[in-house]
Amino acid sequence: MIILDKFITGHITDVESSLKKSVSAYIRKGYKLKIGITNNPKLRANKHGQSGRWKVMILKYQTSSVRYINEIERIIIEHHWDYIENEVAGGGG
Repeated sequence: MIILDKFITGHITDVESSLKKSVSAYIRKGYKLKIGITNNPKLRANKHGQSGRWKVMILKYQTSSVRYINEIERIIIEHHWDYIENEVAGGGG
């Protein structure tokens, strides 16, 4: 699986709009998306890549705050729920 580092950093109030727009752009182009968090992208990519279902992981947001990452994951999933491949609304991994 390919990992693309296209992440932004910052306070969640500063990045929320940009992240929503970025995810929406992928959806408009017809990409199938799964939103998730990890502290080890390589390990997560290896696990998801083994299924053959996912070919690319795009890192969109980086923070050292567990609170921020959990909150932005929930926000992005809820905002795009009808268009993504998540089985649960965050916190499932």
